[in-house]
Amino acid sequence: MLPSFGIEKDKQRLLQASRNLYDCVYILVSSSNTIFRMLNEYLGTEFSNTVVRENLSIKENLQLLISALKEMQETVESQDKEVQQHVNVPLYTKIMLPISSQEERTRLMKDISNLYKGAFASICGPIAAVLLKHGNLPEKLEAVIRDLANCPVLGLQVSDLLMSHEDIAHAFPESSTSSSSPEFPAGGGRPRSQSVMNTTFSLTSLMQVVLRGQSSKNSIKLAANYMENVVKALKPVCESFKKTVKITEEYVSLIIDKLQ
Repeated sequence: MLPSFGIEKDKQRLLQASRNLYDCVYILVSSSNTIFRMLNEYLGTEFSNTVVRENLSIKENLQLLISALKEMQETVESQDKEVQQHVNVPLYTKIMLPISSQEERTRLMKDISNLYKGAFASICGPIAAVLLKHGNLPEKLEAVIRDLANCPVLGLQVSDLLMSHEDIAHAFPESSTSSSSPEFPAGGGRPRSQSVMNTTFSLTSLMQVVLRGQSSKNSIKLAANYMENVVKALKPVCESFKKTVKITEEYVSLIIDKLQ
């Protein structure tokens, strides 16, 4: 009774973690597209929207996104340099400070707008560029991918993350009864060094890689641990993307409502 309960609990962990990872991929892409649309509108850039290619691996999708974000970063860094030529250091520094007061934000934008008169029709683009430049989004995402370089979960197709109980039953036959090797620790740790390169795995082949050279009483628990560790690594980046987009949208809206 108890072993069966444990397996069912691990199935739910695996299902939840895989769904969370699926959501992370889409949050990163959606946030990036919001950024691209803002820059296209207010800086006259021509960034294309990115799409999640569910037939590709998680890693391949994130690498494509990083490539697009690096192009964006070059643009905002160039614009940021121009802003610094027009705005004094104290005002420039305030743009990055966490100002909660709407009145203070409005006053700051008015001061910057006065310095910018004649240089731009609107300061929406320049302000967005400064905020995005200091968001360091491609750098943050690239750092996580680098840390997870040997994790085979990144080789899963994005579509496989929407797994069902039936998918789990097919991918995980009855676990080995051998207990000679310890299980992967539930709270953290790294998988054994196995470079996944850009290989795309099915759920079944993923577990063949995960279990290579070790035995486990519960392969579902092992898979859930791996999946949860990837989500734990990506979640802060997702939050950083959302926070950067939110503050940028708030400043753009304020400029449009109060100064134009």
